[in-house]
Amino acid sequence: MKRFILHFSATLILFNINFVFAESLPVLADVHVHYKWSQTEVTTPQQAVEALQRNAVKLAVVFGTPPETVLDIKSTADLEIVHFFQPYIHPFLKPHWFLNKRVPSAVREALASGKYKGVGEIHISDGIGPRMDNKVFNSILEIAAEFDVPVNIHTNSSSPRYMRRICQRHSQTRFIWAHAGGLQAEAVGKLLSQCDNVWVEFSARDHLKSVGGIPVADNDGNLAEGWLALMQRYSNKFMIGSDPIWPISEIDSWHTDDTGWHKIDEVYMFHRRWLNRLPTDLANKLRYRNALKVLKRHK
Repeated sequence: MKRFILHFSATLILFNINFVFAESLPVLADVHVHYKWSQTEVTTPQQAVEALQRNAVKLAVVFGTPPETVLDIKSTADLEIVHFFQPYIHPFLKPHWFLNKRVPSAVREALASGKYKGVGEIHISDGIGPRMDNKVFNSILEIAAEFDVPVNIHTNSSSPRYMRRICQRHSQTRFIWAHAGGLQAEAVGKLLSQCDNVWVEFSARDHLKSVGGIPVADNDGNLAEGWLALMQRYSNKFMIGSDPIWPISEIDSWHTDDTGWHKIDEVYMFHRRWLNRLPTDLANKLRYRNALKVLKRHK
C-alpha cells in the first residue's frame, strides 16, 4: 500500500510540474499531427492529448489511417482538435489512393458529416502520380473548395513548379503545403509569389526527420539561409507541425509500431528554439495565429 501511495504521489507531482511548465510556454498550433493504426497500441488517445497539453498546444490538426481513427482524439477545455479526412480508406491502398474511385464520395460524406474540417494529408509525387488530369485527385480538391476547408498536401518534387500547377488550377482551394515542400526558402518564395491560396508548414523539417535532408534551423535555433527574410515577407503564411511518426525507415510497417508520439516533446523543443529567435509579433503568428486564419477558427 505504501508503495502504491508513493507511486501515485510521484505521478501527481510530475503531472503538476508538467502542467505548470506548459502554462509558462507560449501557446502553439500544430497543423500536422498523425494518429493512425500503427500507433494505437503504443499511444492511447489520452496519452496523445496529454502530450499536446504538456507542450502548450492549444490547436491541433489531426489526420490518419483509417480516417475514423482520428475521431478518438477529442477536444478538451484547453485544446481544440480539428480532424482532417485522409483519403486513404485502407492503409495498404495508400500508394495508389488516387486510383480508388470511391474516394471522392467518401471525402464528400466525411465533410458533410461535420466531423471533419479539412482534407489530408495527401501525398503526390512528380513522375508517379496522380497526373494533373486525374479525376479522383481533382474531385477531392473541388470538394474541399465547395466545403470551404483546407487541404494538407505533401508533394515530392525537386521544383515548386509541380505545386504551382496544382494551386493555380485550383485557385479556390486553400492548401497547407506540408514540410514546406521539402524545398529551400528561395523555391518556396517563388511558389508563394505565384499562389496566394497556399500556406506553408514546417513539419518534418526538424533535426530528426527533415524532408529534403535539410532542417529549417540548426539545433541552436539558427534558421537556415533565406527563411527569416521569407517569413518576414509572407508573415501570414507560415505555421509549424510535429508530424509524429517514427522510425522514418519503417513508416506504416506491419511489423513495427509507430512510436512517433514518444518523440514529440523533442520536436516541439526544436521548433521553439528557432521561434524564440524571431521578432515577437512574427513568432506569435507562426506559433498560433496563422493557423487560426487558414483553418477559419475564430478566437
